[in-house]
Amino acid sequence: MKKVLVTGSNGYIAKHIILELYKRNYSVRGTVRDLKYSKIIQNDIEKQLEKKIDIEFVETSLDSDYGWEDAVKNCDIILHTASPFPKRKPKDEYDLISPAKEGTLRVLNAALKMSVNRIILTSSNAAVYDGNKHIKNFNETMWTNIKSKGVSAYTKSKTIAEKAAWEFVSKNSSMKLSTINPVLVWGPGIGNHLSSASLNIFKMLMKREMPMIPRMKIPLVDVRDVAKAHVDSIENNQSIGKRFLLCENTYWMKDISLKMNSLGYNTPTLIAPDFLIKFLSLFDATLKEASSKLRYDYFIDCNQSKDILKFKPISLEKTLVDTYDYLNTIIKSN
Repeated sequence: MKKVLVTGSNGYIAKHIILELYKRNYSVRGTVRDLKYSKIIQNDIEKQLEKKIDIEFVETSLDSDYGWEDAVKNCDIILHTASPFPKRKPKDEYDLISPAKEGTLRVLNAALKMSVNRIILTSSNAAVYDGNKHIKNFNETMWTNIKSKGVSAYTKSKTIAEKAAWEFVSKNSSMKLSTINPVLVWGPGIGNHLSSASLNIFKMLMKREMPMIPRMKIPLVDVRDVAKAHVDSIENNQSIGKRFLLCENTYWMKDISLKMNSLGYNTPTLIAPDFLIKFLSLFDATLKEASSKLRYDYFIDCNQSKDILKFKPISLEKTLVDTYDYLNTIIKSN
């Protein structure tokens, strides 16, 4: 039985990856920033599987060398999902970029030292399409232009960390890397992920905290498809050396809200004037990034994922229904 290390195992995506790994009879070790989370993670996974599991945990941090060699030791594969995501805009962007890049290199150096050569890195479409508004169709050959005006610190961190990983493996021929680059991830969480940044827009729509909708597109993919793609990459050698964009489709926010309304959810459908979004962006960092994408129409090409990983995304309707039911349950229980 192959042993897989999942870094950042308390994460929204990571828990789904762990669940998928157990369904396919892998042995799992997870990293956590604090071992107090280990029992919560184990209980959450066991509840999904409806059986007990044997899972190990090692305490690590992206900004420290401590624990990484112990975490990697005797593993066959590493799924590196851990990455810093700020709840608010950092005062200095390097407070976000540094742990993302250096944390990735810590994992890779530990893997090299312990002769673990198969790595799957959870990156993002943020490393592919941002800062390139002159482009309308995106694929895995493209990279975010981090020098473009309005590119966020988070986007820079994902781009720089992924590039550092590819540079590392180019200098160490024994290492075999694949990256998974999902777009905005929705879908039901495992355990309590009410604070997940991925679900912020959904929560704002369902609670009508967003009275009007910006005229912008968002690309979506289901968290269960993202987890499946990680494990499919392990099991398919054709994935080595490749990046994989994951996107069910791109949607205008109004169309998403109208779809939610058709499903019986009372979500806003009024379009906000562009000037209002731009004005409010002067006071809100989240809207500042949104304002740079107003009226921007684009498409995410996932043919490589479909051809190699046999990516067949869950429908928008199922994702919306399952996400709503999940969040509604969590909100009521809090």
